[in-house]
Amino acid sequence: MDCDKSLELLSEYRAGVLDESESVFIRTHLEICVGCLDVFKDLDSIIRMAVLMREENGIAYPDEQALWARLELSKGIVH
Repeated sequence: MDCDKSLELLSEYRAGVLDESESVFIRTHLEICVGCLDVFKDLDSIIRMAVLMREENGIAYPDEQALWARLELSKGIVH
């Protein structure tokens, strides 16, 4: 299993912007990897809640690409 590659592409997969081969890779990986599927479900829930909050309360959520960039930068930081 290639969890690193899968996790790297989850956001784009959810947004539907991957090419067909990458989409098939992610879809297949999520069928066999419970850990990555859980992360995908969490990501989906967070995005859905953010959209709902924005629609119902006018609360803006951060740009998803900017958020992912910040998370990528934080990988090297030990807390």
